[in-house]
Amino acid sequence: MTADRSSSWDPADLAIIRELSRDGRISVAELGRRVSLSRPAVAERIRRLEDSGVIRGYGVHLDLARLGLGLRAQVSLRPRHRSIRGAKALREQLLAIGHVLSCVHVTGHNCYELSIAVRDAEHLEEVIERLTELGDTTTGVVLSEPVHPRDVDIAGWVSRDGG
Repeated sequence: MTADRSSSWDPADLAIIRELSRDGRISVAELGRRVSLSRPAVAERIRRLEDSGVIRGYGVHLDLARLGLGLRAQVSLRPRHRSIRGAKALREQLLAIGHVLSCVHVTGHNCYELSIAVRDAEHLEEVIERLTELGDTTTGVVLSEPVHPRDVDIAGWVSRDGG
């Protein structure tokens, strides 16, 4: 999608995006009721949003604590070796270590910001020890999540800011 296309999303498209962001399993009929459109109209708009790449997929939101991974941490990683600076090599190594929920390449002193989930403090220490084989780390334990991705109204930003 190009930047100029984002300004042409109408209020109904944005309402659909808002509702699907909150609940990706909502039925087309219920979605239609919430946005005041017919089922066929909603289905067509969803198809268009998918085809344009705005909606890239649907997923499940897991309760990590119920899965035994109740401790989350944010880890800043600054690789020591040039050989692991490549995204593909780093990706493979992080996936091999496990417990990495996400990794983003950022500007600044540290090159990568990781979000990890572990059982407890002892498990956190084990994962950090493995990460330090890749580079220098700085770790912060997640205490709470005041803003969750499902709370964010991206459709509201687009309508207010024009994209």
